Amino acid sequence: MTIPVYLGLLPLPLFRRLSTSKRNLLISFSIGILLFLFVDVTGEAVELSKQTAYSSFLFAVGLVIGVGVPFAISSRKQRVSGESSTLGVNSADKSLTAYIISGAIGLHNLGEGLALGAAYAGGQLALTTILVVGFALHNGTEGMAIAGPISDIPIRAKEPLLMGLLAGFPTIVGSIVGSMFYSDLAGALFFSTAAGALLYVIIELTKRAYSPKSTFAGIVIGILLMYITDLLLSI
Repeated sequence: MTIPVYLGLLPLPLFRRLSTSKRNLLISFSIGILLFLFVDVTGEAVELSKQTAYSSFLFAVGLVIGVGVPFAISSRKQRVSGESSTLGVNSADKSLTAYIISGAIGLHNLGEGLALGAAYAGGQLALTTILVVGFALHNGTEGMAIAGPISDIPIRAKEPLLMGLLAGFPTIVGSIVGSMFYSDLAGALFFSTAAGALLYVIIELTKRAYSPKSTFAGIVIGILLMYITDLLLSI
């Protein structure tokens, strides 16, 4: 599942050639994708939390961790970079946002991987095939969401590779673990933490949107594209 994420990151060199207005549309497109994922993982976390003891507490803990960890990392990085140039800090912030997006998507995919592994272990081969195709399309779109924040800053070649690995590889880990055993408790915690991290980056990206029309259009396109790919998971 890592390869589809890399396919979503593949157009990154082309994104760098976009005008400022089109790049804003791309960032807004990323926001739309992340909004869809936020609603999706929040719903999953709530449903799984109901199957466990202390459901409200578990959901709250995951959400606080998801928001708190990237906030703490970002705040510390800003303090450390306080003496750097404005451009340098801005680039560092955007790169950090992309990594946080990758981590949040990775947590989401870890939970989805658990479901995929559980379906395979249960002998539901047809369902497994549908899930694989749906996750592949999902992950490719998620790769584009990662590319949005870093489309206008210089980055080293290895960084997109690390981001793609961080976002996609947990699906494989989750599939392996899920084929051996499945835990509603673990799934609820992963999903609620992912929801918190997604909420953080959605707010961060929204701060950078400056054109109401292109922002609205990008968000709608991102949500619709994720909805279309999600249909394969609902068959």
